[in-house]
Amino acid sequence: MVLELLNRIQNNVEDVVAAHGEPPWVVRLVQTNEVAATLICTPKGNSSRRHRHLNDDEFWIVMGGELRWEIEGEEPRLAKNGDIIRAPKGKAHNIVTVSEEPALRLAISIPDIPHIDSETGEVFI
Repeated sequence: MVLELLNRIQNNVEDVVAAHGEPPWVVRLVQTNEVAATLICTPKGNSSRRHRHLNDDEFWIVMGGELRWEIEGEEPRLAKNGDIIRAPKGKAHNIVTVSEEPALRLAISIPDIPHIDSETGEVFI
């Protein structure tokens, strides 16, 4: 069964996780003209591409597992359930799942925020 999740007034995180199964997976829960919220579930060892956002900050609320953020100019940060992490605009960053169990985080940004690969300059969403 596929749940209709986008822009609902209320979503239950446990239901979303159950519907999507084993990681990795990504599901957009909110998208308006001003904001997007995306639930991301990743397995141990998963790493995002190192990238930056030129004009906008991005932030995450960690909802399970443990993740390491590597943000340009900062010491690596370990984050677990309940932590909020912000990547300032223009700062290269990547995220690594370090816990044995899958990690769950809610990413919040502008809709379709452009990601710029730190090595190649490639733009991706």
